[in-house]
Amino acid sequence: MLAGIRKLLVVLLLTAALPAFADVTYVVNGLDETLAANVLSHVDTVQFGPRARLRPRDHEKVIDKAIADARAALRPYGYYAPDISARIIVKQDRSAIVELTIDAGPPVRIASVRVNVVGPGASDRLISAWLRAWPLKEGAVLDQSTWEDEKQTAIETAHSRGYLAAEFTEHRLELDLEKNTATLVLTLDSGPRYVMGDVKYSGHDLKPGILEYIPRFEKGDPYTARLVSRLRTDLWKTGYFDDVTVLETERPDLEQPAVDFDVLVGTETRNHYSGALGWGDDTGIRLQANYSRHPMSTNGDRVDVGVGYQELDDQLTLRSRYRRPWIGRSRQWWDAELTLRVENQDLEVKRDEQDEDFIQLATGDLDEKHIRFGRLKLRNLKGGEAQRFTTPFVQFLNSDQRYNLVDLTPDDPTTRVDDPVLEGRLRTIENALSVGLDYEVVDVQGRAFETFGRRDRAWIFHSDKAFGSTVEFTQFYAATRRSYLLGDRMKFHVRGEVGYTDAAVDQFELDIGGQPLNLSFTTLPNFYRFKAGGSMSVRGYGFERLSNNDIGSNHIITASAEAEYRFLDAWSGAVFADIGNAFNDWDDPDLKRGIGIGIRWYSFAGEIRVDVAQAVDFEGKPLRYHLTIGTPLL
Repeated sequence: MLAGIRKLLVVLLLTAALPAFADVTYVVNGLDETLAANVLSHVDTVQFGPRARLRPRDHEKVIDKAIADARAALRPYGYYAPDISARIIVKQDRSAIVELTIDAGPPVRIASVRVNVVGPGASDRLISAWLRAWPLKEGAVLDQSTWEDEKQTAIETAHSRGYLAAEFTEHRLELDLEKNTATLVLTLDSGPRYVMGDVKYSGHDLKPGILEYIPRFEKGDPYTARLVSRLRTDLWKTGYFDDVTVLETERPDLEQPAVDFDVLVGTETRNHYSGALGWGDDTGIRLQANYSRHPMSTNGDRVDVGVGYQELDDQLTLRSRYRRPWIGRSRQWWDAELTLRVENQDLEVKRDEQDEDFIQLATGDLDEKHIRFGRLKLRNLKGGEAQRFTTPFVQFLNSDQRYNLVDLTPDDPTTRVDDPVLEGRLRTIENALSVGLDYEVVDVQGRAFETFGRRDRAWIFHSDKAFGSTVEFTQFYAATRRSYLLGDRMKFHVRGEVGYTDAAVDQFELDIGGQPLNLSFTTLPNFYRFKAGGSMSVRGYGFERLSNNDIGSNHIITASAEAEYRFLDAWSGAVFADIGNAFNDWDDPDLKRGIGIGIRWYSFAGEIRVDVAQAVDFEGKPLRYHLTIGTPLL
């Protein structure tokens, strides 16, 4: 009996808890899509929410609230006198629909506009640009959201340019609802422009002066928010710290108002490890492992060690670098670099320059030891992300190549090339001591799909027997790569390089089975020879196959133009045209052309590129597929 009573009570309680009606939704009639969406965003979230429940006694309150919210939603768009009616429709499933029928009426239009800037900021280029771009013109429909946004933009622009006391001395929006007109009055007083003050560092144990070169400004320079942002980024890029906080203190009491900076840094773990894995159809597998320690001491010095392997030619590379700040000089370092490279190469030569028919001439080992010492100077350019590196240097190269001629006809082992000149060029030990100058500018914005990219590199150096070298030569090289974002999805790349070497060339002719074969060997050590072709050069041709056979050349010219369109967040397509060659005779560079299409995937592991390219200047115009995954070798 008691159990039955308890069950009845539960049923009665649940029934009493049920609302009279179920979910409430809103419908707007009579407005365009933009106005209707704004009205719905207001009425559908106020008081009752998108899944509200109401009772019959709430109908009048819901209607009144919906009408009031709709009126408020229309005012920012210039509609101050709409005609609004509303009703509630109750459906069989106990849900309710609030239907609003709205005639927005005539909008309020701007009758007059007076916007100006006073003070020193009136001539500032960015503030002037904001003023010229003012969007609320006479005769336009009043948009209050734009009015508020433009005021905020003005203050933010002024502050970013150092006018930290900027304020509006006038800001009026006057409505005449009888005439449906508005008058806008806005006066921005910029106030004085602040300058950069003192920069103080705390939280580190580096010697005084190590960080003095970091700011891209001098005390007394005009304040800009960009320079402050770059200070944070540049400090982080040093690798010394894992945390950087820049606190600003305004000093309006000074004769020239200034901003002082207190920089709080946190010391980073000194040991760093990284690695990379890549693959290319023309290079095979690429592996790379790196270790760095910085700072090694309070002197701010740094050491980097990396080892890389490339499947092509069984290339093994060891590279180490030591860098020590030159305290007392503006952002300069003593810089020493050691590179050891061992390769097992097959030397192949072309029967005919018009096709890719290669024959193997020799096989052997190549050992290279390269030491470079210089004074690196870094200048952080004030505009954008740009950094400029200049390095006078001295370098030493020891190149030991040991090639052995091979049988050219497997069926007849006695058929060999027997030429003393060729034998001499294939088994050499060369030492080159040279002096030179290296110049580089890097300005890259955005990751993966870069919004802007600029990379310029140039060098010149000379080796002379007077220095103790076994070879004499002078080499000049310059390269540039630019990336430009056009709109949100289109990007355009241009790349070019030119290299010139003043070095002797040995030319001779071989007779192979009654077929003459012309060869030329530059006296330039292998480490400095130019080669073109492949996925990162002139596409459509084999990797480093555009040169004086497989030997390498004194000179190089290549150029590329590529248009890339991003059709998904991480995917893009490309069309490109390449041209270039590596050669020994400027009178006959024999530039080769390649055209093609490609696809790019900006994955978590880096950019993956697939290109299909046509070798325009080879017989039959063959197609070549290029697949590149990950980063290149050291």
